Amino acid sequence: MKMNTTTAAKVQTAVEKQLTTSYLKTMGRNLQQSGHQLTNASHALTQTTTGLRAITTGNQAETTDLQQTTAGTVKLAHGLSQLKQGLATAQPGFAQLTATDNALQAIMTTQTQALQQLKQALATAQPNLRVIRQQIDQLQAANRLKSAKLVAMNRQLTQQLAQGNQQAQTALTATQLGLTHLQTADTQLTTGSTRLTSGTQQVTTGNQKITTALKTGGQQLTTTGRRTTRQADLTVNPIKLSHYDATHVQNNGTGMAPYLMSVALFVGCITFNIIYDMFTPHRRPKSAGDWWAQKIPFLFEFTGLAATVMFVLLGLINHLNPLEAIRTYAFCLLTVWTFASIVTYFNLILGKTGAWLMLIFMIIQLGGSAGTYPIQLSNSFFQTLHPYLPMSISIDAFRSTLSIGNSIWPEITIFVGLIIVFNLLMLLTFHVNLPKLNQRLS
Repeated sequence: MKMNTTTAAKVQTAVEKQLTTSYLKTMGRNLQQSGHQLTNASHALTQTTTGLRAITTGNQAETTDLQQTTAGTVKLAHGLSQLKQGLATAQPGFAQLTATDNALQAIMTTQTQALQQLKQALATAQPNLRVIRQQIDQLQAANRLKSAKLVAMNRQLTQQLAQGNQQAQTALTATQLGLTHLQTADTQLTTGSTRLTSGTQQVTTGNQKITTALKTGGQQLTTTGRRTTRQADLTVNPIKLSHYDATHVQNNGTGMAPYLMSVALFVGCITFNIIYDMFTPHRRPKSAGDWWAQKIPFLFEFTGLAATVMFVLLGLINHLNPLEAIRTYAFCLLTVWTFASIVTYFNLILGKTGAWLMLIFMIIQLGGSAGTYPIQLSNSFFQTLHPYLPMSISIDAFRSTLSIGNSIWPEITIFVGLIIVFNLLMLLTFHVNLPKLNQRLS
């Protein structure tokens, strides 16, 4: 019962450790997921910052474009003003040119009429050549004066027209430059507007990601941190130990009896083989069976008597109260005969060395038979040997007959088989040594 309680407590501690570890791992995973989501939120914030920078750059570019557009508009207005001035300057020249042209036609008409009159006069009045020459000289003088005036007027008109044309050309150049600036500014304005739209979309998407991640992470952290007092107790002590014994052992002496009974019977067999010579026959044996019959019955009688005395004294002095007394006593006899067969065989083939080896074997069985503590508390060496040790088998059987009440037929079968095997080996040993014994006795 004490061993079971200790084992149960150890199991409870181990399971609680596993559960606590699993809980902490789960919390760690939740916190890690929350951390990832917060990290994602940080990335989204970075993207939002990038988007804001893009918006700022777009705004700056748009401002620059607007400034360039304003400058182009100013230049265009200035060019249009110059064009207007050039046209205004050229307009009087065109008017004067028209008037000059009209005057020149009138003069040409007058001269034509005068020439016609001269022709008529030449035709009708040849004697008046002097008068005609004077008129011709007057007409030529009058033509030179008018031609000079016309040349001066044409020169002035040409200068005015050239000046107006230059002003108009300058205005057209300024207008073309302004249009070029306007086209460039419009293109840049379109690009800036596209960047601004893209940046706005990035900011919107980043804000959505941030909102979702922060909401999810906050919910997980809230759920993880929401621990009631009962949940905290379950986290620290998740296992409630409920102990139930399938059988009732009266006291510690009864619990230790199977182990000590097995040890006493094995030690008794070793002691008997050290004191009593199991090899030398009482008389010359006729055969190996005759030799076996002289020694082994006495071994079984003596060890049987020792097992009987032990069982009786346990009841009278130690007040051992077996659950199945008859089966306990019968298995005491079977156990001591099995141990005696094993110890005696090794003593026959190895002499005193065999007894010493059996003492070593008994010490090994003390650690590997699980008589005091569960075998699970021992190391792997004893756990491996445990099922094959004779004392392990006898202790399990005695526990069944003393307290548990389980069937012991598997243990009986094993021990009967060991008795038969080792007695056959002893017969073989006697058979091998029989010629040497007869030769020595001859």
